[in-house]
Amino acid sequence: MHSDILLTVEEAAVRLKISKHTLNRWRVTGEGPPFVKYGPRLVRYVDRVLDEWAVKRTRGSTSEYGRERV
Repeated sequence: MHSDILLTVEEAAVRLKISKHTLNRWRVTGEGPPFVKYGPRLVRYVDRVLDEWAVKRTRGSTSEYGRERV
C-alpha cells in the first residue's frame, strides 16, 4: 500500500459522487467500499480499492442486483 493514494471520507464521497452521509452509513452497515481505519475517528479509503469496488457493482440490468460480477 506504499504507493496507494489515501482519500478522506469527503474525498471518497466526491469521487463516488455520493454524499458523505451515505458513505458513512454504508461503512456502518457494511454495504460500502473497504476502508482503512487508523483510530476511532480516522478513516481513509484507498483510491484503487474504490475503483475495484465500483467495477464489481457494475450491472447490465436491474435484474442483476445483488449478483456479484466475476
